[in-house]
Amino acid sequence: MSRYLLPFLLMSAPGVHAATLHLCPAAGAPAGAVGTSITAPDETRLRAVVVDAAAVPGCRALRLGLDAARVQAVYPLPRDANPEQTILLQGDDKDGGFDVSEHTLLPSKPEPDPAGPMPFGDNLLDAMGVRSFGIEERVQARLENGRLRIDCKAGSRPAGVLLRGPWFLPRAELGLQASFSGSGQFAWQVADAALAEREGARDMGTLAATGRQASARLPLPGGLEPGQWRQFTVLCPNAAASLALDALSLEPAAATRAPRSTWIWRRTEWRERGAALIDWAAAEKIGELFITVPLAEGKVAEPEALAAFVRDAGARGIAITAVEGDPHMIMPAQQAPTAARARAYAAYNAAAEPAARLKGMQFDVEPYLIPAHVLAPSERDRRYLELAAQLREAAGAMRLEFVVPFWWDSKTELLRELARHADMLSVMDYRTDPGQIYRFAVPFLDWAAAHGKQVRIALEAGPIGAEVQRRYRRLEAGAKGDMLMFELGGQQLLVLLREPASHPQAQAFRLTGSRRIDGSATTFHADKGALTRLLPKLESTFGAWKGFAGIALHEWR
Repeated sequence: MSRYLLPFLLMSAPGVHAATLHLCPAAGAPAGAVGTSITAPDETRLRAVVVDAAAVPGCRALRLGLDAARVQAVYPLPRDANPEQTILLQGDDKDGGFDVSEHTLLPSKPEPDPAGPMPFGDNLLDAMGVRSFGIEERVQARLENGRLRIDCKAGSRPAGVLLRGPWFLPRAELGLQASFSGSGQFAWQVADAALAEREGARDMGTLAATGRQASARLPLPGGLEPGQWRQFTVLCPNAAASLALDALSLEPAAATRAPRSTWIWRRTEWRERGAALIDWAAAEKIGELFITVPLAEGKVAEPEALAAFVRDAGARGIAITAVEGDPHMIMPAQQAPTAARARAYAAYNAAAEPAARLKGMQFDVEPYLIPAHVLAPSERDRRYLELAAQLREAAGAMRLEFVVPFWWDSKTELLRELARHADMLSVMDYRTDPGQIYRFAVPFLDWAAAHGKQVRIALEAGPIGAEVQRRYRRLEAGAKGDMLMFELGGQQLLVLLREPASHPQAQAFRLTGSRRIDGSATTFHADKGALTRLLPKLESTFGAWKGFAGIALHEWR
């Protein structure tokens, strides 16, 4: 008997391993303890469920060859997904199950990490490389433990050192702060990729070493492409000289002062307790509140109440912005109603006296929350930009703001197109490590500088539940795995198992590890005092960008 035929005979035997995976229209799906809801690209509602019934009218079915009790969860992948070696699943493992909230498909050959922004305040020499140049070989350089020593012999030909590092320069008003000693006049230059290619550079100034410990600020010149920074050049004078550079750091040359802001999602806070909310915001040095404003029949539902609250807040120096948000706003059927909401806010402002006008409107759409099996990421982006264009037209001259996640920094085309419609962005930079907050913020602050826009940097202070991340690795054909991947009716489905099993129509994956993610890397909820202490430093750093519009705090109240 064929070794491939036996499993199908066993699965067809009555009463033996009766569990069946069904893919059904949602309305006709059988009841089952383990299953998942799916929205097809055409917005048809489906449900995948594991039950003991062998066949259900109107459903596609696949016999699993195992008991239903051995199935822990079912999770859909996008129809065009192509998992390579590793799948990460993140979710809640309460009550013995595993409720998957998101997945990541890891490539077999990950791309190298892109260059990060040059950090503020750190000694850059710790991560720099040095190379001397000059045909007379009259320069010697030594970089050890974050200190650079340059010794130059007398000579008339150009000589010096090149300092390079794993960064790009931010588009901010910046300067280099140098701490040094030695003797002689050392000229400093900087080059981007284009200048370096033709062996050119722009002058930054001179370090005049007189034997005593000194410090100096070297301003960065204009005319550079910061994202293409390649090197700093230190030039030897014609006379013999030496330079001991103890530290070199990037520092802001100026600071833009911008107000803090926060979201107030419960409309009763401003509608019923407006005076207390304004008192709280003033005490917390909050300069702008994002509030939900109810609409009725295409208009602001209570314009008089809103106007009174806006006036009272404005008298205390607090601006008010209306916030909206739902991932499904990008769907074709919801784009026009969403644009109508924007027109309602614009109409309110047009009719209100200046003191009662909203500062702007903000849309927190988060289209990526629509599962990839419903809309492919490229399609989500296209529809998001469609919505942004409609909102821009509806908003008219009123300020239009979008809330975006920090990991959209890689979506260069989307951000370039979004700049045509948005006046500003609030970037959900939800991390607690200051270095990560800085690295994730810089691409968006640079976006603001490049396009003449404004950007807020948002931090999280609300509770985030702990989740578990599981790592599954692909197995060879026929192997038993802790997870089986099936294709049923054009839909890819992951079936998570309590005990390893195999199936002739499945690709098996083995669970190779798991870790608990407690939210401490994402939210300051457990230590709001740490956020309070960090805010002045972040505001000083981000103030180096003219487009910095302040820190936005989520769940601060």
